[in-house]
Amino acid sequence: MPLSIQPYIAISSASGGARKAITWYKNVFGAQVKLAMTGGDNAEKIVHAELVFGTTHIMLSDNMVGYSKTPDELGGTPITFFLQYPKDSKVAYDNAVREGATVPEGREYKEQPWGWTAGTVVDPFGYQWTVGEDSKKWSDEETGNQMGMKNIASEF
Repeated sequence: MPLSIQPYIAISSASGGARKAITWYKNVFGAQVKLAMTGGDNAEKIVHAELVFGTTHIMLSDNMVGYSKTPDELGGTPITFFLQYPKDSKVAYDNAVREGATVPEGREYKEQPWGWTAGTVVDPFGYQWTVGEDSKKWSDEETGNQMGMKNIASEF
């Protein structure tokens, strides 16, 4: 079994680059900066950084040819990060919007049918984040029943 999984995202210079992204994630979502390294031909370029969100690590760098593609290059992001807070998640959501995140249509912060209060934003770097909290504290079974879903995990 692996010890963990850590997404690695690339930040486009067109959106302000990794330095701007690190500062944004720290100020808006409360990420801790574990590591930020420069190198290569441009001493200003972030070649590797690690941010910590609770117990989860995300790695990022300025976009480098031959590595990950940015949302700009892909025409949008293929991933949504889910940022769970114990309470007061609306503060982070509102802060994200105030600091330049956009809200996809229909994804405003509200009570969700799966028992959470949450909303989705796209950060200034093109990545999508759902920010919320477990307001109903439903079990997986209760959530499934509410949503009309069936757990088929035993099939695997």
